[in-house]
Amino acid sequence: MVAGEPNDVRVKRCGGGWAVHIVENGKLTVHRFKTQSPAEHFADDQRARLGLASRPPIDEH
Repeated sequence: MVAGEPNDVRVKRCGGGWAVHIVENGKLTVHRFKTQSPAEHFADDQRARLGLASRPPIDEH
C-alpha cells in the first residue's frame, strides 16, 4: 500500500493461493483465491470500481 493513498488494490501470493488486498478509505479487506487468474480479474474489477488507473506488480512475499 502507498502511504497517503486512501484507496489501493494489491494481489499477493499467499501460501498455496492468492490474496487480493483492498484498501478503501483506509479500511483493509482481504479476499482469497486458489489461483492467480481469478484473483487478478477480481483485483482489476476493484481497481476500476475505485477509479485506480494502474496495476501494481504482484507482491511475491
